[in-house]
Amino acid sequence: MLGRYVLKEVLVPYLVGVLLFVALLTFDLLSSLSGVLLSRGAGAEAILRLILLRLPWTLSLALPLGLVFALLVGLSRLIRQSELKAAYAGGVPPLALLRPLLLVALLVALVNLANLAEVRPRALEAYDAHLSRLLYGEGTLSGVLRRELYAPPGLGVYYAEEIRPEGRANRLYGVRVVDAEGRVYSAQEGVWDEEGWHLKGYVLEGKTPKPFQGTLPFPAQFRPKESLGSRDPYDTSTLGELWERGKVEVSARFALHRRLADALGALFLGWVAAALGLSFREAAWAFLAVVLLIFGYYVLWTLSAQLARYDVSPLLAHLPNLVYGALALFLTWRLR
Repeated sequence: MLGRYVLKEVLVPYLVGVLLFVALLTFDLLSSLSGVLLSRGAGAEAILRLILLRLPWTLSLALPLGLVFALLVGLSRLIRQSELKAAYAGGVPPLALLRPLLLVALLVALVNLANLAEVRPRALEAYDAHLSRLLYGEGTLSGVLRRELYAPPGLGVYYAEEIRPEGRANRLYGVRVVDAEGRVYSAQEGVWDEEGWHLKGYVLEGKTPKPFQGTLPFPAQFRPKESLGSRDPYDTSTLGELWERGKVEVSARFALHRRLADALGALFLGWVAAALGLSFREAAWAFLAVVLLIFGYYVLWTLSAQLARYDVSPLLAHLPNLVYGALALFLTWRLR
């Protein structure tokens, strides 16, 4: 009963918190694009569609951040009215109140994982296409990748000047491949499908080039995509596509782990917030804790991305969760 009562005090602030963060992020989007969209004559329907396509990205931030806000604000009300003190004095252990809050954090993490895995990437791809039409007209997002270099483990180095999507395959232009045995392949054009790279050109073994026509094995298949602006180019790839790209692209491996870590972030942020809220004796600390928890997580999140540029292990993407997980365990131990 008491656990359900605490959940009730948290769920209403959670809805408010999510709506608050969604409103702030949406306002930021509109403020950055409003002048350009209005100058292009974009109507209310087109702008509304833009907001809806951006909503999964907004929710991927609002769901975990709103949880921190809700837990600390909801528990601070119980502190102000001395309800937590009365519960503890009546023999209710703090850990009994922590369990239902952890279940909420786990549920939010699972929902966010589904969003980050499939919904957000597809919505961002549609968002890019829609924004491109509004800004530049039809047919401006080509999906062409240029000067792409891949290094599949054990297969050598694959390079293409251009990669263009065509139906279920990708067309290759200006291809150069050096296989694991040192043979050099070159072709003006080729096709990339689920079997590999199909080439018709030349192979250099020793000093003599020979005609070559065949298929070179390649372990990944994904559709070339472009992203508008300076956003992470992997944002429009689903979790499955990131897994495939990670087989040949080192940077994609970090993006894959970052996607998983972002989903789990809701669990660890919620765990720390709940343990802090149940340990406070003064409600005033709750509002300061909201700022510090979000700011601290953002600092670690940014640090891990910066370190990834120096070819550090992609597992470094989990650094914020490791730090907050350790903090959560310590705070939980103190609640005993």
